[in-house]
Amino acid sequence: MHQECDAIVQSIIHIRTRWELSQPDSIPQHTKIRPKDVPGTLLNIALLNLGSSDPSLRSAAYNLLCALTCTFNLKIEGQLLETSGLCIPANNTLFIVSISKTLAANEPHLTLEFLEECISGFSKSSIELKHLCLEYMTPWLSNLVRFCKHNDDAKRQRVTAILDKLITMTINEKQMYPSIQAKIWGSLGQITDLLDVVLDSFIKTSATGGLGSIKAEVMADTAVALASGNVKLVSSKVIGRMCKIIDKTCLSPTPTLEQHLMWDDIAILARYMLMLSFNNSLDVAAHLPYLFHVVTFLVATGPLSLRASTHGLVINIIHSLCTCSQLHFSEETKQVLRLSLTEFSLPKFYLLFGISKVKSAAVIAFRSSYRDRSFSPGSYERETFALTSLETVTEALLEIMEACMRDIPTCKWLDQWTELAQRFAFQYNPSLQPRALVVFGCISKRVSHGQIKQIIRILSKALESCLKGPDTYNSQVLIEATVIALTKLQPLLNKDSPLHKALFWVAVAVLQLDEVNLYSAGTALLEQNLHTLDSLRIFNDKSPEEVFMAIRNPLEWHCKQMDHFVGLNFNSNFNFALVGHLLKGYRHPSPAIVARTVRILHTLLTLVNKHRNCDKFEVNTQSVAYLAALLTVSEEVRSRCSLKHRKSLLLTDISMENVPMDTYPIHHGDPGYRTLKENQPWSSPKGSEGYLAATYPTVGQTSPRARKSMSLDMGQPSQANTKKLLGTRKSFDHLISDTKAPKRQEMESGITTPPKMRRVAETDYEMETQRISSAQQHPHLRKVSVSESNVLLDEEVLTDPKIQALLLTVLATLVKYTTDEFDQRILYEYLAEASVVFPRVFPVVHNLLDSKINTLLSLCQDPNLLNPIHGIVQSVVYHEESPPQYQTSYLQSFGFNGLWRFAGPFSKQTQIPDYAELIVKFLDALIDTYLPGIDEEASEESLLTPTSPYPPAVQSQLSITANLNLSNSMTSLATSQHSPGIDKENVELSPTTGHCNSGRTRHGSASQVQKQRSTGSFKRNSIKKIV
Repeated sequence: MHQECDAIVQSIIHIRTRWELSQPDSIPQHTKIRPKDVPGTLLNIALLNLGSSDPSLRSAAYNLLCALTCTFNLKIEGQLLETSGLCIPANNTLFIVSISKTLAANEPHLTLEFLEECISGFSKSSIELKHLCLEYMTPWLSNLVRFCKHNDDAKRQRVTAILDKLITMTINEKQMYPSIQAKIWGSLGQITDLLDVVLDSFIKTSATGGLGSIKAEVMADTAVALASGNVKLVSSKVIGRMCKIIDKTCLSPTPTLEQHLMWDDIAILARYMLMLSFNNSLDVAAHLPYLFHVVTFLVATGPLSLRASTHGLVINIIHSLCTCSQLHFSEETKQVLRLSLTEFSLPKFYLLFGISKVKSAAVIAFRSSYRDRSFSPGSYERETFALTSLETVTEALLEIMEACMRDIPTCKWLDQWTELAQRFAFQYNPSLQPRALVVFGCISKRVSHGQIKQIIRILSKALESCLKGPDTYNSQVLIEATVIALTKLQPLLNKDSPLHKALFWVAVAVLQLDEVNLYSAGTALLEQNLHTLDSLRIFNDKSPEEVFMAIRNPLEWHCKQMDHFVGLNFNSNFNFALVGHLLKGYRHPSPAIVARTVRILHTLLTLVNKHRNCDKFEVNTQSVAYLAALLTVSEEVRSRCSLKHRKSLLLTDISMENVPMDTYPIHHGDPGYRTLKENQPWSSPKGSEGYLAATYPTVGQTSPRARKSMSLDMGQPSQANTKKLLGTRKSFDHLISDTKAPKRQEMESGITTPPKMRRVAETDYEMETQRISSAQQHPHLRKVSVSESNVLLDEEVLTDPKIQALLLTVLATLVKYTTDEFDQRILYEYLAEASVVFPRVFPVVHNLLDSKINTLLSLCQDPNLLNPIHGIVQSVVYHEESPPQYQTSYLQSFGFNGLWRFAGPFSKQTQIPDYAELIVKFLDALIDTYLPGIDEEASEESLLTPTSPYPPAVQSQLSITANLNLSNSMTSLATSQHSPGIDKENVELSPTTGHCNSGRTRHGSASQVQKQRSTGSFKRNSIKKIV
């Protein structure tokens, strides 16, 4: 090795470093000019420099243009002549544009090269020359169509490349942004055959940047300029493409729409639709059904800005209906639209759209910076979207549509919307099928047994899916959607359909699932079912028990298993089994569901006595279940169903020793109503103490027998609890030391005490013996009106020990789960009475009351609450050795061991997987029994394949080409036509004419949306919504 080799190496490195440092930072890249590119390139050079401020350069550019036309035989028709010394003014824009138009028309083969050179030189030009360039570029844009139809793929790709360069130019040239929008995209929007390619490029660019990026927002804004030249065409393309992409989600369904491969395309097109929705650029007259269809699928979906965009889209659609020149509405319809605009801006609808925490939806919708986190899928707090919210939104949109249709003869909007919703309702798609079912139920005006059969099949499949895996959320949502759909569709069934009665048992099965949202849907179906059957006069001559048990007979095998699982036996006692299902509604977290439960109980109370032609509040073996369930929530029930012994022990100065109690009425100005103050002893502490002393024996009167207490071990004695209960005896001896009750004040808060009195019995036994003997001596005195002596706990009416036990269990269950002090007072008063009236059966509820009474005796200081509890304890002690007694296991003997347990709070870990199999078998049996041989409207294969219900391309309807190609989009799948999945001949859709009211009589209270607008609504009362 040479001794100076290291020095040579270092010298080479030094030389190379110096050379690199001497080079410029960026080496300009010059596009190589191919021979065929020469005419287009030179043409742009000539036209651009004709607008130069230098006179010499303008003359040279003119001569170049002349030489170019001669050399390449450009057809300019003798307008140019090369000469020297020609004076060309600076303001020659019109001349340049005219030359460009002529060449564009006569030499279209130069288009691609010319436009490419124009775009490449645009950024290097001055502002003045950029405006000139836009002017002479525009005539050449229409020539791009001929290259799109060309067989050469290379030329089609060059067209796409030119569009991409124009998009890039639009994004980068902020100063020229308005001019580019007007000149370039306004012109391209008028070219029908080029729109699909343009939209592909728009979506691809938007998807590259991502939702909320500058690229995506510029493209959405540019869509407005695209539509300015041809509103009908561009709007139909955008809406049609959105509908097609939503269709494609059915081919590869995902749990949520946001998880789908095509979600970016959907979200981007939603932004395009928002931009186009102002000033009727969506052509609402032609596309209203499709717009509402898209809105119902996107409401409360996606990031915050997209949810605000959907809300803004609805506002703009309604605004366009108000201002559209194509539609002429009556003043009443305009009023509905104006009030709808106000209503959709209320906080109530902000909540429904998932933007409840937003002050201004418009501000959030137009946050366009790519740094704005409101577009980021992981940066926003998702608000829970309930299907009942979709129900409310859908019915609000339906009201708008129906109001408009009244002024448009032969309008088919509703038919088109119904067809769209029906198609998605019967296709498997976890993200959209539940929504489509709800929408289909809300807007349908007609329904067939085949459609009902399909919905029940979907319900069965959803229950089956609960058995297969831990991911049951989507299955529960689908179950809820099917129940809502059945609720809405039942009133449309033929009045003779057996499904009216059968759906009652479907509702009961849903209630048995013990899930919060499903319980809400189940109560809505039950309420609608009862209302519909009542409107058909089914209960005029038969009780609900007779009606529903008759329809259940063919399904008895399956229903028995369901009863056994829940522990509520409809065969043993229909009414108490139904009450057992409804008591759970009191534990629902939503006040609306609690109120609905109360309504259902009141409805049932009316129906059970309807065929008997008796008072609604008359106590009998059928009504007592509902009266007991309503005690704590209905003051009227408390006033009409009194306590027998309490009423007889309100003493006055008059003594009538030989007259049995309950034979003389208490006279009031209004016999049908008694105030709570007079009927409830807790209204006066003195009255309560007197009542307790007279009704229940004092401790000193009880015999020193071995005392047992109520315990939780199936009625077995518990010494510890006995000591706990009886250890408090001395603490309340002073409350009941006098066996003679004091006289009640004649005036308490303005209420007079009637002149009625009887001797107070010394013990319960004496009281009972005297009452029974008196009743035997005076049988005619039992015939009193309901308002006078209707006693809830009457052993002469409720003679069956089973009914007595069930009644006590209902009262004890209400006590067990209530935390309201007022409710506890009411229930303990009735339980204290029950311990006297039904002493043999009372041990059945010992287990339910034991722990609660122990707690109250230890902690409670309210004498009005303690008095009846003390009475219960003493009565239990007094009667505990009186054989025979029924124990807690008695309920189990006739199938009601689950009454108190099922009525408790909703379980956090649902039992749907365990129970679903029973309901699936029940639903299959119901279909086989009541829907045999009825063909469903769609086959199994068609449920997996989206169909194309969109109308052909005409001026007033969606223009959708048969071979729409979305392959250029970054996230879109290729779109192709598919065979229809619905047998159109079997779909029953009512023709919608001016007035679209059908025979539907849906029960408004069965859903979250009432017929009358809720508080805060601006709708007039005379304008009612069909629900």
